[in-house]
Amino acid sequence: RMKQLDITIQNPTGLHARPAKIFVNTAKQFKSDIRVQHGEKKANAKSLISMLTLGVETGSEIRILVDGVDEDEAIGVLETAVLSGLGESEHIAANKKQETDNGHKQTNKQTSQPPTNGQQPAVGNQIKGIAAAPGIAIGPVYQFKQSELEIEETFAGSSEEQTRLQEAIERARGQLAALRKQMLTRSADAEADIFDVHLEILDDPDLLDGVLTKINSRQSAAQAWQSTIDARAKLVAGLDDPLLAARSADLHDVG
Repeated sequence: RMKQLDITIQNPTGLHARPAKIFVNTAKQFKSDIRVQHGEKKANAKSLISMLTLGVETGSEIRILVDGVDEDEAIGVLETAVLSGLGESEHIAANKKQETDNGHKQTNKQTSQPPTNGQQPAVGNQIKGIAAAPGIAIGPVYQFKQSELEIEETFAGSSEEQTRLQEAIERARGQLAALRKQMLTRSADAEADIFDVHLEILDDPDLLDGVLTKINSRQSAAQAWQSTIDARAKLVAGLDDPLLAARSADLHDVG
């Protein structure tokens, strides 16, 4: 019989990329099929992209569903991982303390909600956004415009396209691993964590299944990869929480 557990996510910014990655890697340790339900949405717990599309905000309840030979152990370990903060126990403790300290200061004053696209309106000469890592940068500001890639659309056969896909993934994995190592040598752990997330996305099982399905439908590897990445990124970008929606950038970075 399938095991299930209802549990509340206490991470200050919900199940964003880093705690979601820890949840996914924990789930991958087990043979059982593991799904996570949030509202009407259900995700493969072994897929980071699938988990991000749930849009789990802080204080939200999720249902963990486990079915398989090691289901009892799996659900126990996942419960412990969530309760211990998924790598953010210090942030959770600090957040709870701040809520307690500020409890008596709360008023009925309403505040405007930030836009859902991850950006906040400019005030004077200030432009507010969501930081990818802590720190201060000083220098000229340039507007980044993403160039359009020319995608090879000629289909060379399923076997050939799958080989091209795997070769491209291996090259990308090597580049990301090198960047991660470079950040660690500079003691830039927060930046290294970003590349950890990118490596996880690169090997995402749901993403790869989607790409292979398109290749088997006679799309080139490049075309199948790009269209699948774009579709997944669109789902994440459409989330209500601006911080979670901003993680669509990670998919485009890997893509």
